[in-house]
Amino acid sequence: MQMVDTTIVNIALPSLATDLDATYSAQLLVATVYTLAFACTLMTGSRLGERFGRRRVFLGALTGFTVASVLCGTASGAGELIALRGVQGVCAAAASAQTIAIISVLFPRAKHGAVFGIYGATAGVAAMLGPMLGGVLIAVDVFGWGWRTIFLVNLPLGAAACLIAYRHLPAVRSVAHEQFDVIGMVLSSTGLFMLIYPLAVGREKNWPASLLLMLAVAVLLLAIFVFYERRLQARGGSPLLRLDLFSHRSFSVGAVLSVTFFSVFAAFFFTVSIAAQFGLGYSPLRTGVLTFPFAVGAAVGSVVSPWLVARIGSRTLTVGMSAFAVCLGWLAVVIDPAGESLELLTVLLPLLIGGVGTGLFVAPLQATILSGTTSSNVGSASGTIPTIQQIGCSVGLALISIAFFNQVAAQSQSAVGDAGITLSRSLESTTVAAALRPVVVDEFTRCAHVQLSSPHPELTPPGCAADASSAAPTPGDIRSTVAAAAASELSEAARQAAARSFLGALTMVLWAIAGAAVLLACITLLLKRPVTAAAEADR
Repeated sequence: MQMVDTTIVNIALPSLATDLDATYSAQLLVATVYTLAFACTLMTGSRLGERFGRRRVFLGALTGFTVASVLCGTASGAGELIALRGVQGVCAAAASAQTIAIISVLFPRAKHGAVFGIYGATAGVAAMLGPMLGGVLIAVDVFGWGWRTIFLVNLPLGAAACLIAYRHLPAVRSVAHEQFDVIGMVLSSTGLFMLIYPLAVGREKNWPASLLLMLAVAVLLLAIFVFYERRLQARGGSPLLRLDLFSHRSFSVGAVLSVTFFSVFAAFFFTVSIAAQFGLGYSPLRTGVLTFPFAVGAAVGSVVSPWLVARIGSRTLTVGMSAFAVCLGWLAVVIDPAGESLELLTVLLPLLIGGVGTGLFVAPLQATILSGTTSSNVGSASGTIPTIQQIGCSVGLALISIAFFNQVAAQSQSAVGDAGITLSRSLESTTVAAALRPVVVDEFTRCAHVQLSSPHPELTPPGCAADASSAAPTPGDIRSTVAAAAASELSEAARQAAARSFLGALTMVLWAIAGAAVLLACITLLLKRPVTAAAEADR
């Protein structure tokens, strides 16, 4: 449930925006505040588990997550939903932080590879199934609840999970009752919030000085946090983040891989969902179906991963990330903005390959990162790993939204021009007077440029509605006059401009994150290649 909720909301953003009158930044915050709260409180959640017992904290957090999900489903405004998504993220963090630690304690180290492979595969496939599940739930529209069902579905799932955990999850508690690192908790949570929040809302607010100041303060707070944690550990205290973890190559390299991959992964699904729904007008269900082959491939890759790890070890990560990079580059090549569509048959094979690569990469990643930990620092590591992942998701979403919508604005220059030419030709077959046609095209071009370059490209700019009018013979009156005579032609031109702008932006973003994936594949080569079972058999 926790990982599904990371991606499922992307598919509901257009419906949510209409129902709650949510602005672009509000929509982005609905998506990012969950991962932001998740990232800011994971290490604290891990320490709570050490102090009060993993099972107790897990059950309490899971119950809180379920209740918060129901409240999200009944929210009456965007601000209320954003706040409740934050509560959801805090509860998800507290539950998730216990999972890795429980696995580490309950299973012997020899089985960690297989067990963490199953855990990573389950979490990865769940996140990838989010868009498909969201599309189905919104399309079915149970009881007319629409987008609210993506949250309300957690009630039966959460109740069942709580019951199973209560009956079967053993008590796992740290022997040492260490003191809370309150200062570390405050510094890390505040620093991460002040880093990610400005990135989420900066574009819409035109980057005022206050947001730039928040970014500067965030860097300072996080630097102070690292310094304080180092001093606390040197004095024999119990820091929230054990910096000695990063002295192990597997952990430090794995941390870089994790934060970068989850940034790319979140960016990929976000941009595809936005381009399909806002740019092409696809329904949530059609958008979910479009990404479903990726989830299928991920399931296959996760199943194959243990077999491949036994033969080539950590090079499995290299193979997986290389396949993901091929997927992104392939998609960037085959997606043609002039085609104005995303056909499933066109993207099917690259999405399958990308899914397989993701499964091969994610499934063994946890075991690789934890391979250098000990029983004394596994608790800190269990909170640090998902924190790194969620920071990656939050920063990835925030940065890619800036880059993507800037690209939409840039691509609109040529896309709107082409749409204007098409409109000019199509008006010749309408009853619109010949003298008015150039004025209609000019007004369409102006409004389309304003809309696609604005912080809210999904909203019609003021004064550009079809029924705009005034007492004087202005373009507003012209728009009202020609609305009936050329409605279909104007609608088609608007569709063409939006489709080409969003698809053009998508291809540019795909090339960028494909480059990041290639870099990740190279970084995996820094991991030590352990002796595999197959190599031992050959000796």
